Amino acid sequence: MGHADGLDDTSSKISSNLSSYWPFDALPEAAGKLLSESALELELEHDMWLFHQDDPADALFVLVSGQLDVYQGEPPIWRKRLEAGACVGELPLVVGGERVRSGSIRAVGSCRLIGLGYSDVRRLLTRRVFDGLLTPVTERHLARLELGLSTLFGKLPLSMLVEIDGEMIQRHLAAGEVLFHANDTLRHVWLVDEGRLEVLVERDGQQQRVAEVGPGQPVGELAVLIGGERSATVRALRDTWLRGLTAPTFEALLMRHPGAALGLARTLARRLVQASQQPVIVSQPRTLALVPAQPDVDLRGFADALIEQLSSSVTALGVESFAADAPLAVRLDDDPANRRFGEWLSAAEAEHDAVLLLVSDKLNAWTRACVSAADEVVLIADSGNASALTEVERAMQGGDTPGGVSQLVLCHPPGTPTPGDESVLMPWLEARSQLVFLHEVAKGDRRDFSRLGRGLFRG
Repeated sequence: MGHADGLDDTSSKISSNLSSYWPFDALPEAAGKLLSESALELELEHDMWLFHQDDPADALFVLVSGQLDVYQGEPPIWRKRLEAGACVGELPLVVGGERVRSGSIRAVGSCRLIGLGYSDVRRLLTRRVFDGLLTPVTERHLARLELGLSTLFGKLPLSMLVEIDGEMIQRHLAAGEVLFHANDTLRHVWLVDEGRLEVLVERDGQQQRVAEVGPGQPVGELAVLIGGERSATVRALRDTWLRGLTAPTFEALLMRHPGAALGLARTLARRLVQASQQPVIVSQPRTLALVPAQPDVDLRGFADALIEQLSSSVTALGVESFAADAPLAVRLDDDPANRRFGEWLSAAEAEHDAVLLLVSDKLNAWTRACVSAADEVVLIADSGNASALTEVERAMQGGDTPGGVSQLVLCHPPGTPTPGDESVLMPWLEARSQLVFLHEVAKGDRRDFSRLGRGLFRG
């Protein structure tokens, strides 16, 4: 694989105008033309690297045609795929100073790019015009960071957000992976970028979930402030991406910015008041993966019948929903960390009280993503002859994919009294000793489906 090494002697002058591309479309026409005259065009062949993580950052790039894959970490972990029109490496314009690349970029097929050195941007634009260029860049990159930090510190100035962003490190957790254990020595304060974590404490010899942490929420800040060890274990419920600050960096930040320290003190005081007034509530499952026990199970019809009896906002999503909502996303087969899937699911969870993921009976990339991300996996079966373990169940039991079936719903023919005959139930249960909940419904019975909704979501 080759390496483009940024802008070099093989680059040529561009024939198009940068004003056609974000973020340069915010500039006056004359400024866009001026930058275009200093920009260079380069081409990448398939699998060629544009740059690597930790390389010096001295230029930004606009993808004119083709696709680019973004990787982070060591070894590199795929993060996302960029389509034509995307801008790469623009954030250092906001931060300034000596910067290095925060990730690695590789071509997917042949690519054509426009490159522009940071020094040229600063040299050619007036201060007012340059500030106008920074506004859309800042809004795009720091919105999630600002949301997360505001829950700790309150409103922060842009300069401080930029400073914090430059100090942050990235981490990826697979579903089921532990971020830290109770009694671990403190090392970082983390902010969830995408995904979800569960907070576990030991009670009567068993781990109990006492809270969940979602996108934009911090974890670990209290242990850093009071010193000592972690008070709980934190584990990923699904593939999760985090950004973090080391404990010394976090403490130095508070020393440099007294206003942030005051905001943090107010936040923690508010939490203590709330904790003294309210009992601890263990989170109820919000995202369920529905797995068919037989190929002819009508998952969509089942989900529609269930949603009809629920008073809260619940949506049922299949692979076609993902394809429609994220038309520029890579195929799930090309997204082993499920980054794009996680972003899509987080958006759906933000819009609804609960989400039903409609899973295939085949162990494909969509199925793996859903059972890994779901709070719980529910097997939906037509009663009658008991089905052997499905391909999906066998994979989960064997550890080939995260997750495990915790609930079984047996769907009886219309008019069947429930609960049903024990002789019908036992063959299903004998093959699935790990089940925690068993539900029965008669198709078309509204009362059964209303009761099922309360059982599935435990409330």
